[in-house]
Amino acid sequence: MPIFAYHCRSCGEQFQTLVMSGETPVCKSCESVDLEQQLSLIASPNRGGEVDAAPMKTCAMDGGPCGGGACGMAA
Repeated sequence: MPIFAYHCRSCGEQFQTLVMSGETPVCKSCESVDLEQQLSLIASPNRGGEVDAAPMKTCAMDGGPCGGGACGMAA
């Protein structure tokens, strides 16, 4: 059951909704079915062992994760 983004041609409303198999989405604003499905970008799944995020910086004062040097973690 994917979530799709739509633009209503009748009233111009843009919205996202969960669409079940065989179901016709309806505009939440004007209840029209004259909708245009918008292109949605999806996140690709991460393969086991791969790291996408940059390494976390450490605080110069105490080795904490804030990276600024004068953080509240040292208190």
